[in-house]
Amino acid sequence: MIVKSNTFVLSFFVASSFFLGITAINAFADQYKTRSGKTLFIEESQPRGQSLTTIHLKSSGFKNKLSEVFEDHDPIQNVYVGDIDGNGFDEFYIITKSGGSGSYGNIIAFATNKDESLSRIQLPTIQEGDECFTGYMGHDSFEVSGNTLIRRFPVYLSTDSNTNPTGGTRQLTYELYPGEASWQLEIVDCVEMK
Repeated sequence: MIVKSNTFVLSFFVASSFFLGITAINAFADQYKTRSGKTLFIEESQPRGQSLTTIHLKSSGFKNKLSEVFEDHDPIQNVYVGDIDGNGFDEFYIITKSGGSGSYGNIIAFATNKDESLSRIQLPTIQEGDECFTGYMGHDSFEVSGNTLIRRFPVYLSTDSNTNPTGGTRQLTYELYPGEASWQLEIVDCVEMK
């Protein structure tokens, strides 16, 4: 079962203080559970007027607990919990998207290591000359579907402006594999969608 959330259930606003010179911070938090009841708490805070956020992660129910902070990170767009590799243990996929004209998508992801601990999942970096990313200029979206992670983005031709892609849409399908030092998402399919 995949759990998807676009909104955060806990939202609070810390007002700025004239006397202390504190900048206002918007903060959002939520918790996401695996099918076996393990929990990842996610909190995101964003200084007023800033396009980057701070993401705090903390786990509960695992033998080895996780506590990590990602500073100056792109804002969270969505969170998925799903078992892409089909091993019976869910993973957490935090989808982020940059501000500005490119709106580049990225992922902070963790595998649950047989419910004992959490380990990072690596998304391969985009390499120059990679045919799957020819015409890529951001504006991508991600979703977990069954045993795959799907990434879609508009394809830009050399004459296109950033606001008017005319090359259709490309869909990349990723599957999850164990690596030597961490889990790896690997592209297994790359198709054009007109």
